[in-house]
Amino acid sequence: MGRDQREDADEADNGTPAGKPHPIEWIVGGVSAVVVLSMIGFILFEAFSATGRTPRLAVTAGRIETMANGFRIGFRAFNGGDTTAAEVTVEGSLMDGDKMVETSEVTLDYVPGHSERRGGLLFIKYPGQYRLELKAKSYREP
Repeated sequence: MGRDQREDADEADNGTPAGKPHPIEWIVGGVSAVVVLSMIGFILFEAFSATGRTPRLAVTAGRIETMANGFRIGFRAFNGGDTTAAEVTVEGSLMDGDKMVETSEVTLDYVPGHSERRGGLLFIKYPGQYRLELKAKSYREP
């Protein structure tokens, strides 16, 4: 097979002269480059804008349940922030005016950003007779 015949055979296979990429290859390469550069830009943006973000914890009380040796108050700990809070300590206090009657606390392993965890606080005295104060007392960054 002569040189001209080989070039004609190559050109007949894909419609372009031998050694030159097909236009679809340029399109796919361009789209891929845009996707890769966008991903790199997004990762850099997240890395530099993540500083200063903190968890935003809120605790709300659920219902009171009677148990064998006391009472349980269910709660929901919600993290409205972007970052995870680890070892979240939730404290509940039964208050009679300004006087603290009883306190209970529990530690949640973690509360991811924009999510919630549920738990319960145990009391000996009936919580319905007192004012309940719930708060997220502490957390650490994972």
